[in-house]
Formats: sequence, structure tokens, C-alpha cells
Amino acid sequence: MSQTQMEKCCECIIDIFHKYSIQKEHYDMLSKAEFAKMLKEQFPNFIQGSKKPEDIDRLFKELDQNKDGQLSFEETMAFIGKFLIACHHKFHHGH
Repeated sequence: MSQTQMEKCCECIIDIFHKYSIQKEHYDMLSKAEFAKMLKEQFPNFIQGSKKPEDIDRLFKELDQNKDGQLSFEETMAFIGKFLIACHHKFHHGH
């Protein structure tokens, strides 16, 4: 059976996470630098209005629930989920 569109989207999100998480020693975690790079490259419109490094730092600290200085896949998905919800609201309020 071939993958559905949603399954392909999920696989793409996982692949993108791994693209950035394999740059340092912890292969399934994002450092603050890796997270910042991912935001700049994958969410340029999101960070366009917020170019201050302290904004990314604040977001990272908020997402880092266990305060280990890294973001797990689960912690990163919390951001992706909130981002998608905001996009959904924006889409509906724009129409």
C-alpha cells in the first residue's frame, strides 16, 4: 500500500528534524544552535518579524521542558503543533 499524503507529510517532518539533529553528538536532539538554524531555514516567515536572538533563546527555553539544554523530537513537535494551530487560525481568519 502506498503512503497517504498525511503519512508523507509526517515522514517529511521527521526527515527535516533528523537533518538538523544529526549535526552534533546527540543524534536525536536539537541543540540551541541546531534549533535556530532549523527555524531560520525552515520557518523564515515565522522568524521574519522576530530577528532578535533573544526571541529564539526564549522560545528554546520554553520548549525545553526537561531543561537539559536540548530539544527532543517530542519537544520540537510541541512547537510544530503550536505553529500549525496558529497557521490554521490565520488561514480561517484570512478568509
